[in-house]
Amino acid sequence: MKKTTSKRRKERAQQRELAQDFSGLNLTPDGFHTFYTKFISLRFPMKIANVLELRYLINHTADRYKEPAATPNYRQFRESLQSALDSFGIENRRHSERMLKTLSMFRDIHYAHSIASRNAERRLREAMERNRDEYAKAVRYGLFFIFAGVSFIVMWLAMANPSLIVKLLPVAYAWLALRYFHKLPALEKEHEKLTLEVNDVLRRRVNSLNWKTLIHKIALVLGYKRVPGVEVFDPDVDHDQINRSAYH
Repeated sequence: MKKTTSKRRKERAQQRELAQDFSGLNLTPDGFHTFYTKFISLRFPMKIANVLELRYLINHTADRYKEPAATPNYRQFRESLQSALDSFGIENRRHSERMLKTLSMFRDIHYAHSIASRNAERRLREAMERNRDEYAKAVRYGLFFIFAGVSFIVMWLAMANPSLIVKLLPVAYAWLALRYFHKLPALEKEHEKLTLEVNDVLRRRVNSLNWKTLIHKIALVLGYKRVPGVEVFDPDVDHDQINRSAYH
């Protein structure tokens, strides 16, 4: 019983360690679903090395990010975010500006992710439509050649002295019908594959951002906010882990 309990605790610790490890992720449109779902489900406290890795990833990406032109829509977006930051108690001007840039970066990455996801879905659905058209065409032509072959067989039996072409045409039509019906299993497999790919695209799509949770966790990770009772850093950790972080 003790061994089982110890094993379960070890497994839970490994799962938690994996959930807090962002070292193999990138903040890009392609990898946004993986990063976002992992980040939005993040639980504190975290190991120091993992916090530093995550800070480095966010800050490094934000440093390379160029904010868009100050259009009316973008100014309105910044104003709404500024109000949210003020309500969260982020009063430091430098931290507030950094958060605005970071959140704008998340919005643009999410937008690029959404466009790429919808383009991929459109391409796959067009391929599925072509597949169904090819399937229907193969069935239609296959049935046509079967009907044509049967018609010539009936004609052959009705004629007293059928010509060679009347005898050969049923064989040719049977071969053509077999050729079209032979395509059907491959088309079915292709359709199943395309269906799985569409489902995967839909599963990996981030439809909308949870701005409240996103602001809250970014502020905690970057050290711009402290919440009573919430420890970002795991106090029970070997500080030598800092030396193993990319940030260090």
